[in-house]
Amino acid sequence: MGFRLSARSIGSPLPFREVSTDRDDAWSELRAATPPGWFVGRPSHHPEREKWLLYAFDPSERPKSGHRSREWEVEGPTEEYVVREMAR
Repeated sequence: MGFRLSARSIGSPLPFREVSTDRDDAWSELRAATPPGWFVGRPSHHPEREKWLLYAFDPSERPKSGHRSREWEVEGPTEEYVVREMAR
């Protein structure tokens, strides 16, 4: 996944060039590592604690009070860090 950039020079299009970032690469790793059916939330930033959080769980698990047995939460200093750590 990336952004497609293009430019036109005197009416003739230049070839597309795929642009990728470290964050895009981290998300690709996470998509490949996530077990089928699992839900991965959106990363959230908490500036008051200077932390990013990311949460994932298996929605097929039966609801019980308290924590799920098949869940994972990661916190770290950057969005890329938490996404890569979740992919491990």
